[in-house]
Amino acid sequence: MRRFLVALLVAGMVGISDYHVLADADAPSQPSQSFQSSFFSLDSSDSNDFQFSNGGQRPNAERLRIPENTPTPLEGFRWKKKNITIYMETADPKLKWAFRDAVKKWNKTKAVHIRWTKNQDKANIIAADGDLARNNTGNNGVGYTTSELGSTRTEYDPTTNTLHKATSTLDPNQLDYTNKEFRSEVAQHELGHALGLAHAPEYEHSVMIPRNIKNGITKNDAKTLRMLYRE
Repeated sequence: MRRFLVALLVAGMVGISDYHVLADADAPSQPSQSFQSSFFSLDSSDSNDFQFSNGGQRPNAERLRIPENTPTPLEGFRWKKKNITIYMETADPKLKWAFRDAVKKWNKTKAVHIRWTKNQDKANIIAADGDLARNNTGNNGVGYTTSELGSTRTEYDPTTNTLHKATSTLDPNQLDYTNKEFRSEVAQHELGHALGLAHAPEYEHSVMIPRNIKNGITKNDAKTLRMLYRE
């Protein structure tokens, strides 16, 4: 059975742990490895494990085009088509509004068309909620707690750069007392990961900057997505 590379992508705000995985699509099969990014965290002691696919790879399969030098960084994968389906798994009314508003904002870029489906099995993206709080131990040996506002987990085939599934999760415990615009911006950030965007450096203007997601989707983000999904 074909196994696809699974990357854990997490996002939030200042002082909240955040990681993403970047892997060479041409890399041969190899055991589990870890890659850490700490754009988004005051602590860099965490790590994230992931696996490269092995066996059943399709070296002759057509590889999707991934542009270079985009205004917003890319993860190196994308959906095969511009028409993408999303399923609302969360029942939290505040998070439902945030996800729906984020979908409208990404659709306004005209780079992709995300539509809602009532069939979870046919959905490309799952909009979920969950408790993302976790305990960590600092380098000084003193235990403390950090948490994330949202996370996105993606599955894709590294031999073709094709996304197969994405689940974007927002934490209601962390977002319940924030305003609706901020919750939408967190959802925009997470769906950006689900579409193939990576974290942007803090000096850029992008919703993908973990420490400054209140930018919302910018012209740079829209341009990048149009470049990524250009046929």
